[in-house]
Formats: sequence, C-alpha cells, structure tokens
Amino acid sequence: MFKSLFKRFGNLKEQTPVEEKLFNSVIGYDDLKRMLMKAIVSKEAVHVLLTGPPATSKTIFLLEIRKELENSHFVDGTATSGKGMIDFLFDNPKTEYLLIDEVDKINKRDQAVLYNVMETGILSETKSSVKNVGSRQQKMKLKIFATANEIEKLQAPFRSRFMPFYLSEYSLQEFIEITKRLLYSRYKLSDEVAAAISDVVWNDMKTKDIRDVLQIAKLASNVDEVMDVAKTLMKYRPKPKTTDEN
Repeated sequence: MFKSLFKRFGNLKEQTPVEEKLFNSVIGYDDLKRMLMKAIVSKEAVHVLLTGPPATSKTIFLLEIRKELENSHFVDGTATSGKGMIDFLFDNPKTEYLLIDEVDKINKRDQAVLYNVMETGILSETKSSVKNVGSRQQKMKLKIFATANEIEKLQAPFRSRFMPFYLSEYSLQEFIEITKRLLYSRYKLSDEVAAAISDVVWNDMKTKDIRDVLQIAKLASNVDEVMDVAKTLMKYRPKPKTTDEN
C-alpha cells in the first residue's frame, strides 16, 4: 500500500513533500501533516484524535486519508450505529485504518470495544441478551484516526489511547479557499460555484461543516442551484435530539 501511495505521488514533477500531496485540500498545518504521515506509516499502532470547533479541517483530513489509503473505513459518528461499525470490523479483519468523524457521538459500549482493540490489538465483543449470550474476538492491526468536537463525552480510558491535536478555527476566507480546492479536486467545480457553496454553508446554514459543502456540491452544478439546494436542506433537516442516547 505504501509503495503504491508514494509511487503515485512521486510521479508528480514538483518536489512537494508527500504529506502535502496527500493533504493538498488542507491549508496550513504543515507540521500536523508531517505528524499524520508519520502516524500513517508507523509500524506501531498510533491513534490520532483531532479536536476543536467546526471549520478547522478535521473532517477533511479524514476524507483525504480515506481517498488515498487502501484498507481504510470511514464512519460518520452522527449517522452510523456503533453496532454497524463493530460488525464491519469483524467482517473485514484486514482493515488497517478506521476513520471516525465525530467519534464523541458513538455510544459508550462501542467506545469500550474500540478501547480494547487499541490497548491489546484484539477486537473483542461480548453479547448478552435474553435470547443470545456469547462473545467473539479477533486480532487486528488497526490504527484509528478520529475527530471530536466535545472530547469530554469520550470515556477517559478511550480518550487516553489517542494522541490528541487541537485545531483552531479557520477564518471565512480560509474556509472559502479550502472549499475551492476540495470541490475542484473532487467534482471539478468552478471557483465561483465553490465560493457560493462556502458562503451559504458559513453564513446561512451556519454549520461551517465540510460535509454540508460536499452534500450541496453533489447536487448543485451552478450558482443558481446552490441556494435552492441549501434552502431545501435547511427546511427539511431533522431537528437535533435534546437527549443524549449514549
């Protein structure tokens, strides 16, 4: 995997560091890019947690890793059940990189399962119910790269296994530039459309979330469509839950 990764990026004529080519949609953070590359290629199990407010490129780092690395699996903590994530790992034991966006949203039971594999290299789960009692386990060489907005929601043992990095919030202009780079790279969208999307996500939707940028980009190919898609998303977006089910 690493040979193919470096070979692909090495074909470019410019003498740009590999980490800059891997994370070319991210502005700044040169030292963090180098650290993430070290974690990716390390023979040891290094687990990285990116924290900080929205609009800091946390999610973009994970998306870029998913795009380029084989044997990686991306999980959106706000939309994917922990059970589904754990089942996936048991069904795909060769997974090397687990990428969890908003890991603070997964429940405590599954935090404990992930902590165990981070601590011992063994994925282990005990199932107990009225009709089903049993356990399963398997060895895995797994690295976890995760993001979190509220790290206090992570159980202390689970949080302690990560190498944490706090990212400061981007300015609007930086967010616009990131959006331009990402949307041209992914969908070949013009700077004009990208600027319109970043503006509506930042100022109208007020999420500063790169996932909203990508959702709109998939449906809007010109400036006129951008606001229409955004308005519809805002109108029908589910209201956030008021209780913590975790």
